[in-house]
Amino acid sequence: MIIEEWSNTELEKKQILKITEKVYPNSEFSTSEYFNWQYIDGPYGPAKILLAKNDNGDIIAIEPIMPRKLLIDSSVIMSSLSCNSITDPNFRNQGIFSKLVSNILEFTKTNEISSIYGIPNKKSYSIFIKNGFNDGGKLPLLVRPLKLSNYFSSPIKEIIKPIEAVWKIKKVETNIELFNGEINSEFEKLSKNLSQRVSILQQRDKEFLEWRYNKHPSRKYDIHILKEDNELRGYIITRIGKINGKKIGIVLDFVFDSKIKNKNGPKDLVKKVLERFWDKDVSLSIATCASNSLENKVLHEVGFKISPQFLKPEPLYFIAGTINTNSENFKKIKNFKNWFFTLGDYDVF
Repeated sequence: MIIEEWSNTELEKKQILKITEKVYPNSEFSTSEYFNWQYIDGPYGPAKILLAKNDNGDIIAIEPIMPRKLLIDSSVIMSSLSCNSITDPNFRNQGIFSKLVSNILEFTKTNEISSIYGIPNKKSYSIFIKNGFNDGGKLPLLVRPLKLSNYFSSPIKEIIKPIEAVWKIKKVETNIELFNGEINSEFEKLSKNLSQRVSILQQRDKEFLEWRYNKHPSRKYDIHILKEDNELRGYIITRIGKINGKKIGIVLDFVFDSKIKNKNGPKDLVKKVLERFWDKDVSLSIATCASNSLENKVLHEVGFKISPQFLKPEPLYFIAGTINTNSENFKKIKNFKNWFFTLGDYDVF
């Protein structure tokens, strides 16, 4: 087996799409448009992809590493996100993915990437930990019931149906708008303000937000904004998706101005989204956010709670790694409690 870096050839692209189709048949992940968006057209340059090849030179596993800018105590550093790890089903249980992961940290050093982080699934998590990555904790999955009966089958569905009106949001009469334009520097300003009150966050500059949400080739995101004195004071980005066949309202990203005069404004922004989810027959809404943030406080005030175990498809593990484990930045990066991190900060949603 050979481990080498993706050289961005058409042949390699076709082989990567082929094994992606085996793992995710008939999905967006195996389309050329998604590949180009995710791996070539990113705001901070193309992805770095580690490839495992068999003796015939065929790609049998991939580990993509996406360039990401982090704000650590308001200073910008270049980091990276591990995402979309794939092994050809015909070559599983042969230690190939473990061999691939064992090369990542040295690979990031060679490419002058300061650190790498990710949200692996349960099986991948143990492989990352065995190969020198740090366990940063688990993301808290926050849920807010809506038309919860739609989440269950009979007879539970019939039991819940009569009481779910308690989760309905009263209509919000406010100046919240649905934003349909190009993301601009006003959004960046909110991100910079956020960096004054949290230790670590992924930089939300206009190039990243525009690429992540407005230029996605197959998903439609809704951006609701809150203005005060004709200035942007908060935004929330959402989409309605399906998890295990159930309609879920996903809160991807949300940032509020802590100095807003109307203290009910952030709550009204979230309520507006929940009101829309209700009208679309969404069973529940999900989000994640560190517990010490204003955003987390607002979510709790409108009814989001830590998810009970039976609603979790699997734990949301947070891992981080670097060659220089003694750096002050990495000491902060490896602990999820230092982060402002949302579901939009990784690739699944």
